[in-house]
Formats: sequence, C-alpha cells, structure tokens
Amino acid sequence: MPMWEQGYQEVRYRNIVDVRDVAEALLLIYERPEAEGRYICTSHFAMTKDLVEILSKKYPNYKYPERFIEVKDSIGDALSSEKLRRLGWRYRPLEETLVDSVESYKQAGLLD
Repeated sequence: MPMWEQGYQEVRYRNIVDVRDVAEALLLIYERPEAEGRYICTSHFAMTKDLVEILSKKYPNYKYPERFIEVKDSIGDALSSEKLRRLGWRYRPLEETLVDSVESYKQAGLLD
C-alpha cells in the first residue's frame, strides 16, 4: 500500500520557483547582451513539512498532512541560479510565493 494511502507524506526537498520570477529571468537574459548559454532558474529548496508549516500558519482552515516519512534527496545541491544572480536576478521570498499562489487559486475558484 503506498504511504500516502496510509496518511503519510514524503519529506523531501521541493524545488520552488515563482512563475513571475521565471518570467523576469527570461526577460533579463533576453535584454542582457552578456547573457549566453543555459541558465537554471530556481529559488527555494524547501522540505515538504516546512511548506506545510508556512501554509498552515497563514491558512489554518485547510487540511494538511500530519505525518511525514523522511526521504533522502540531494537534488538541491546540484541546482543553482548563481549564473542568473550574477546578471542581477533576484527572487521573491518563499512565503510571498506561497501566499500569492493560494490567493490566486482562491480567486480562480480552485480553493475555498
């Protein structure tokens, strides 16, 4: 039986990036003559339980996972947006991205 059917959520790093930050990165690369090659656009590596903690404080009326199983994950070490940051790119704070996402889902009628 899969662990989510038993009420568990994997605790692993999640790569979170705000779509607005991605759009700004694309424009920055397009506008900067020195920009060349490939770019990685990522901002936050957060554990699932940390995301739940942030969201449950802001939106306590929603149902969240309560039990977690830790999963070894090293993908966060391999990805970096340093090349973008050298061009002047900055990303939004994680909490802003999460709150704005929930609010946009609510406005679209996807959440109560």
